[in-house]
Amino acid sequence: MKINTQEFKPRRGCEVHADEFSGVEQELIQRVIHARRDIRQFRSTPIPADILLRILEAAHAAPSVGFMQPWNFILVESQETRREIKESFNTVNAQEESKLDGTARGELYSSLKLEGILESPLNIAVTCDHSRNESFVLGRAPMPQTAPYSVCLAIENLWLAARAEGIGVGWVSILDKIAVEKILGLPSGVELVAYLCVGYPVEFRSIPMLEEVCWKERAHLQKLIFRDRWGTPAELIPSRSGEDKPSLPAEQQLTISARAWDKINRKTKPLGSLGMLETLAVRLAELQQTLEPKLRRRRICVYAGCHGVTVEGVSAYPSEVTEQMVLNFLSGGAAINVLARHGGIQIHVVDAGVAGNWPAELLRLSNFFPRGVRSGTRNFFREPAMTAAECRQAIEIGREQVRLAVQAGIDALGIGEMGIGNTTAASALIVALLGFHANEAVGRGTGINDAVRERKVEVVAGAVKKHATQACLPLGQYWLEAVGGYEIAAMTGTILEAAKVRMPLVVDGFIATAAAAAAFDINPRCREVCFFSHRSDEQAHGNTLKALEVEPILDLKMRLGEGTGAALAMHLLDASARILCTMASFDSAGISGALEAQVE
Repeated sequence: MKINTQEFKPRRGCEVHADEFSGVEQELIQRVIHARRDIRQFRSTPIPADILLRILEAAHAAPSVGFMQPWNFILVESQETRREIKESFNTVNAQEESKLDGTARGELYSSLKLEGILESPLNIAVTCDHSRNESFVLGRAPMPQTAPYSVCLAIENLWLAARAEGIGVGWVSILDKIAVEKILGLPSGVELVAYLCVGYPVEFRSIPMLEEVCWKERAHLQKLIFRDRWGTPAELIPSRSGEDKPSLPAEQQLTISARAWDKINRKTKPLGSLGMLETLAVRLAELQQTLEPKLRRRRICVYAGCHGVTVEGVSAYPSEVTEQMVLNFLSGGAAINVLARHGGIQIHVVDAGVAGNWPAELLRLSNFFPRGVRSGTRNFFREPAMTAAECRQAIEIGREQVRLAVQAGIDALGIGEMGIGNTTAASALIVALLGFHANEAVGRGTGINDAVRERKVEVVAGAVKKHATQACLPLGQYWLEAVGGYEIAAMTGTILEAAKVRMPLVVDGFIATAAAAAAFDINPRCREVCFFSHRSDEQAHGNTLKALEVEPILDLKMRLGEGTGAALAMHLLDASARILCTMASFDSAGISGALEAQVE
């Protein structure tokens, strides 16, 4: 590929300035960094020469020790050369895969697409010339590895510049380095640092592929920061709250709210024309105490638990389905996995009380939390579902997830659940806390027939009547103990802790709403942080939302659970924040506002 360097001119606006970057420019830089992905699937469209030159110029602008600039870029277009390198990949990849034979990870590894050597329109081998320039290079002798480190900085520049152009890069590290150096004819003193596949991608994933398939989760930044010496934590992420930290004065909150409304009313649109998006944006501004709210990092916690009440014949599915679905969540095959991948949302799967034994390899997954209080609740038709101590333990399971989210810099958290029998528990909670009749609160759940529904109504009514004689304050916690589930109590804990730290919390469907009803009773301030994702098709959900005086974001006739509604609603929450942050105002766009005399 011939590149005419004489024709290259920086784009307008790319000239170097000594002044500070604007807020918009800072946001764009952050966006490119966080949108970078390791690409494996490419389209065949060739890369225009001028764009390739811009990308290489960005790489060449990287810092280097002693300004030695030790990099070279070999543009590998020959299919014959690439086939030889693909052979090296195949050999090394088979060796790596064999290390995981017979394990769940082995099956996952074999399913992964790990290179695009032949498919991508261009391969680039990036090298380090250790003999570059004179024998004395300032700063290199004390740390010789700074030469290849400098090349890595050039690679990062290349990667980010490519992403800004809509071009993907995939680093192929599963290679025999010596064999590839021989194929490329590298002379003595020149080392291969990276072999890159470059081209327009089939897609840019919302989150990294290995995180998407639950191979590994991004580490918590706070755990990686030390002060002065190894092991001494450095608290750089501001604490969102604390029990001894007073909340902001009401006047200050109102100020943020008023300013947010003023800002959104100045956008290039008729007043109120974006409906609920405007309300959501202002609520986010209040919670984050900023006129620039962000939902860049989002996570959904899916809590699972088994229910002893299933022995009363209240469900269409056997109890063991709960354990099986947890395995499905962890392998990435459930509806919530699909929707979370689509939305770039992390998933934590939490065993709050499942009757099952987990394989050792699952216990090592960073997004799985085996915290089971007990192997399912007791049959609440005959006795309380759990003890007071067990209920507190389950609530703490949910609180822990909020603390982890704060440490990881999560901007919004969602809750979902899985538990055969939990619509029965949720219905009982709604009857006890909101005064519904059992026949009003009990729906079809997993698709039960009329006879099973009649039994379910009988069980709910009988259980509430039985346990009402011992009711005590707070009622939210008492009824969790009496008729709840471990996963429902855990969701309640998540809501309580989210209120404490003022983290936006997206509530899923009927069962999650029952947890919210318990949380609202324990601490009414929980209402401030909760966003109700959708009105499910479960019979009592709509009336439950009305009784709680909350408005759902969506109504899609869904009744699956798992956090699926929360995943969809998070798109709209993010959209509302972006409207407030980035939509032009009448002033900035130079557009005339409405005539005051004609506005109602």
